[in-house]
Amino acid sequence: MKRCKKITVLLLIILMVAGAGATSAREIGSFSKFEVTYSGPEKFTSYLVKEKTGRDGVVNLSNDTGSAWITATMRNSNGDYRGGVFLQRGTRETFETTNAVANYKYRLGLRKTNNTGGGKVTIKGSWSPDYK
Repeated sequence: MKRCKKITVLLLIILMVAGAGATSAREIGSFSKFEVTYSGPEKFTSYLVKEKTGRDGVVNLSNDTGSAWITATMRNSNGDYRGGVFLQRGTRETFETTNAVANYKYRLGLRKTNNTGGGKVTIKGSWSPDYK
């Protein structure tokens, strides 16, 4: 009987230690050489899996030449809107994720916000469906 208790306690300790080390990491995706326009379709990143329901998303745009505003929209695998933001190159913005839930995949659509100067701009940056 004592041996059974010792084994049970040992197994519980092992499970607790193993569980404490198991953490999930938020996914961060990068994109580069994305040519986006005002009138054309959104240019999409690859899919990322959302870690936690209720957590905001984030977009980082690199500070390359130009000052065009960019519209970034997070969409699920059905193409449904799940959050978005307007931002300029060289900035980082968070956005509220609407009806986005953990363990589902999402991608970011990017396009030029305004029809100003030049037809297309090339952007690069990173994004995540989970901010922090």
